[in-house]
Amino acid sequence: MRFKTKRLVVIALLAAICYVGTLINIRIPIGPTQSMIHLGTTAIFVAAVIIGKDAGLAGAIGCSIFDLLNGFAAYTIQTFVIKGLTGYVAGTIAFAKEKEGNSIKYNLIAFIAGGLVSISGYFLNNLLFLGRTWAVAISSLGTSLITTTIGIIIAIPLASAIKKVMNKSNFKLQ
Repeated sequence: MRFKTKRLVVIALLAAICYVGTLINIRIPIGPTQSMIHLGTTAIFVAAVIIGKDAGLAGAIGCSIFDLLNGFAAYTIQTFVIKGLTGYVAGTIAFAKEKEGNSIKYNLIAFIAGGLVSISGYFLNNLLFLGRTWAVAISSLGTSLITTTIGIIIAIPLASAIKKVMNKSNFKLQ
């Protein structure tokens, strides 16, 4: 995989934004563990509209570094995979059929699909890798669903505004 310098810098910047977005959170105790509602998924969705499938890298790096440094180390590897797939799926759909992140309809579908990856990924992670009970895994679905819903609500207008500015300024990553 080769990246031009400009694209690499944008991916790194968006990874930092994903980290900061995840840092903006409300932690919620669920049984013996903690879950949280955060803006990291919002940042991944915006990244998907800006850089397409490479949002997977930005989300994977930014969100997993958050986990590693902020008390969620047990989730680091899983977050890298789950948030990476979330960004990849959302970015691939947002850029499908030459839409390049400019279609609100495609972006909405992208965010819903990416959100489903995230929600199901953490649910399965709780059950299969962390050995949590069904009750804890199901309870954690609530915070994932809220995080994804907030992400969609914020990212649709924010991403559209950013794309308008990018298109007007003729900003290209290629």
